[in-house]
Amino acid sequence: MGLVATTPSVGAASPEGKLLRIINRVRDQHALHTLRLNVRLSQDAERHTRTMIRQAKLYDPPNLARLLRPYDWKRVGASVSGCNATLAGLVRAWMAHGHHREILLLPGLRSAGVGVIFQAGRSACGRDQFWATAIMYG
Repeated sequence: MGLVATTPSVGAASPEGKLLRIINRVRDQHALHTLRLNVRLSQDAERHTRTMIRQAKLYDPPNLARLLRPYDWKRVGASVSGCNATLAGLVRAWMAHGHHREILLLPGLRSAGVGVIFQAGRSACGRDQFWATAIMYG
């Protein structure tokens, strides 16, 4: 069992970039603004993702207001967390869940911090899973 972590990157080839691209594709299909990647907030999102893996459970960051304090998020701040064998499958699962779908389709969102870790081997979510947290604000 091992973690494969990445440094949050704007690059489209990184897991964070790929997940954000998938989220933005969904938002584009609903005529919503695309989200810009916030690298600093992505570090917080990755920290939360590591904590979820270590604790073997999925949950939203309990300190969302503190994490978003440095940013202009007066209109909206939200997060989604989850795991799946693929990044596209993760977004499909979020879109199938009423509350997560509502968050991903919030019109006021403009930026996101994204933390993705691939957990090789067995984990609380199954075998060989991507765990992720997306913290979004606008």
